Amino acid sequence: MRPFIHFKCLALIVTFCFLNTYHTFSQDGFPYSEGEYIYRYPKYAGVNNNSENLNKSVKQALDHVAQIYDLKNKKELNFKDIKEILVLENKIEFDAKSKKNSLSYSFSRLIDSTMIFYTYQNSWHYVYFPSLANFVFSDINKAQLFADAIYTMQYPLIDKRRDSILNIFIPVADSFRALKQKPTVTEEQRKLFIQADNLNKQNKVFDAIRMYLKAIELEKTSFPSAYANLALLYAKCNFFDYAILYMKKYLLLVPNAEDARAARDRLYVWEGLIGK
Repeated sequence: MRPFIHFKCLALIVTFCFLNTYHTFSQDGFPYSEGEYIYRYPKYAGVNNNSENLNKSVKQALDHVAQIYDLKNKKELNFKDIKEILVLENKIEFDAKSKKNSLSYSFSRLIDSTMIFYTYQNSWHYVYFPSLANFVFSDINKAQLFADAIYTMQYPLIDKRRDSILNIFIPVADSFRALKQKPTVTEEQRKLFIQADNLNKQNKVFDAIRMYLKAIELEKTSFPSAYANLALLYAKCNFFDYAILYMKKYLLLVPNAEDARAARDRLYVWEGLIGK
């Protein structure tokens, strides 16, 4: 019941191509399967959900949690061993029947963490915070409720961080557009792109993404479509915040690309899926 995924980086790709086929991934928002895992996504619960309402949703969901695995202390707490769950203004407390097994998580730590929402073997549903905790549910609706509530709390910080990353990237894009002689794809980059494409064809998307990011690190602007490709794969795996970030980077590099209109429209689709 306790398989855990440890990503060194969360990144994804679409098939390596020098042409862009946005229609290929028209089913954005569908659960994405890789092996025994199904990757899902949280939805923004809306601006009208104040902290009190969000805390109520958290409590309602956690009343049905099957297990919490504390990653830092390597402790498991099963539902039958929980005496009381308290959702306070700034933290969640799990009061265990055995005091030494009690757990506590501040909302600030949950908000600051990446969240991964997935299903294992089509039975257990996980809301996973790397290096912090994994919350396990048997009821997909309760898992979704918990993920949505935490994601809604996270979103202002996600938005702020994305803006900060894009502001740092703007001078890179400006310099690229000003160049008369654009950088070219090196042989090493091409090798990595081709290998990434092969991994993607084998449905090893996370491995492909790591390879793709490694290629981009060698030269950030030699293949602008790499950013669009990454965005499409992030979307394929339901990591829509990353998808939005990378597509915006692509549009900063080539705002007048032939597919710029399609890229902007895809952004609207992703924003709609997360409820923004």
